[in-house]
Amino acid sequence: MAETVAEVTAAVNAALAKLSPTDEIPDAARFGLIDALEKLKGAVEPPIATVLNICWAAHPLIALRIAIGMGIFDAFAAAGPGAELTADELNAKTKGDKDMLVRIMRLLSANRLFTETAAEKYQAQPFALAFATGAPPSEVIKNFHMILRATAYTHEFLAARDYTSPEDAYETPFQLAYNTPLHHFEWLGTNAEEQHAFNTVMETSNRAVEGEQWYDFYPWAERLAATENEDADRVLLVDIGGGKGHDLQRFQTAQNPGRKLVLQDLPSVIADIPGPLGAGIEALGYSMFDAQPVRGAKAYYMRTVLHDWPDKQALQALARVREAMAPDSVLLINENTIPETGVPRFNASVDLIMLSMFSSLERTDKQWLSLLERAGFKVVKVWRAENQGTGSNALFEAVPV
Repeated sequence: MAETVAEVTAAVNAALAKLSPTDEIPDAARFGLIDALEKLKGAVEPPIATVLNICWAAHPLIALRIAIGMGIFDAFAAAGPGAELTADELNAKTKGDKDMLVRIMRLLSANRLFTETAAEKYQAQPFALAFATGAPPSEVIKNFHMILRATAYTHEFLAARDYTSPEDAYETPFQLAYNTPLHHFEWLGTNAEEQHAFNTVMETSNRAVEGEQWYDFYPWAERLAATENEDADRVLLVDIGGGKGHDLQRFQTAQNPGRKLVLQDLPSVIADIPGPLGAGIEALGYSMFDAQPVRGAKAYYMRTVLHDWPDKQALQALARVREAMAPDSVLLINENTIPETGVPRFNASVDLIMLSMFSSLERTDKQWLSLLERAGFKVVKVWRAENQGTGSNALFEAVPV
């Protein structure tokens, strides 16, 4: 047995030396390798270590959030790549006292963000500098730290209702955790820092797992072609809940459709857009539960929007879309669907976040088809990306009936 373990260790180390740079590995291969490594880890890890790793899973996130608040990453970013700082030097540049600083640096070093070059002397690993103020990873940490609090209340919330599935977006663990009657999105509108963090997550984090863009595997030019004598001012596509417009901008840049595009999201999100979106894109502050102001567009597009809402509110939002559609309008729902069995950890974790924050869920194909049918739509086809990453990047093309 010892020889077998040694052989596996040697093989893993040899493979590591030959591994391509991470940005050259296709998503499907990357996630397959990660899955294999996790299975290998599970095969050799003693049960008590598994239990402790589960118990300690949130600690790095908490330490990162504290470090961001203290200004630790900003201090190293200002010192420059490769700089070494003593605890005293670092304490002079950050908030808090030296004792707290040293304790936080221990956990950050244990998680390989810093190297302890001597007692109370630290050097940042390159990735650590990505957590400096304004960098997307720092905003991701802020957002998920906020989510962590709601997640911690999920058991208490479910126990009080005898572990039955919630059905209303205004009755969630989030409201219990933050003692607010507001929906999470409404609450974000009252907190500029959290709103900005959320917007940044929506703009950046999904890119790591989304694989191909919807317009790469959906023949939009053919399916959304202008009809004879069509009004030149007709909107080609309305991106409902499209955040700060990153999807529309990529579509515009990659495909140059030459037709009008409209971005819609809550006013607090639209206000966070740093500058013009580009020619042909109009931004509108709008709640998808209000009457749709853009009538008769060729397509209404929603990307990872409805997974934030339980069926009750999802049906209400879809009703507003259906009311605005012309006879030849198309609804495009772009979501990561989950399989009936063997759901990847990433998607199962997102499902728990949906429960904790919105009393919603990640849906299977059957659940999406049922939702759209109940909303008065017929699904024409389900389009899928060829090179899947985590989850199944599906585009439901539907028409009103």
